[in-house]
Amino acid sequence: MNSQPIPLYQKVSEKVIRHSLDNSITAIDKLHLKLLEKGFHFLRNQTIRNYSFDFYCSNAKIAIEIDGYAHEFSDIHNLDATKKLFIASLGITVLRFTDYQILTDIEEVTRTVKNQIKTTTESIYAV
Repeated sequence: MNSQPIPLYQKVSEKVIRHSLDNSITAIDKLHLKLLEKGFHFLRNQTIRNYSFDFYCSNAKIAIEIDGYAHEFSDIHNLDATKKLFIASLGITVLRFTDYQILTDIEEVTRTVKNQIKTTTESIYAV
């Protein structure tokens, strides 16, 4: 059996990247509408210090990131690691979803958000 290494970076056509960006925009809009429908109060495109998030709820200290195609690359993933550590130090929980998850199973995504809000608010009032 002959095994060959899989390259970390594979050249991707502009058409594939454009499709992914278009779907990411659609996923952000779809999630925004669903969050409003469910009565969740998240602000879009929020910046915390030097880092941007797709959605943020300051009361629950929850940020939502929608990962598109670009997050598959190792250098983007490495940048996200620093962001993750810093944001956690501020007591903010980051929920990450792929655009695919949002487009195919929005109900599961909103259940996850609801459960995190419930967990966060319960821990705030725990004695």
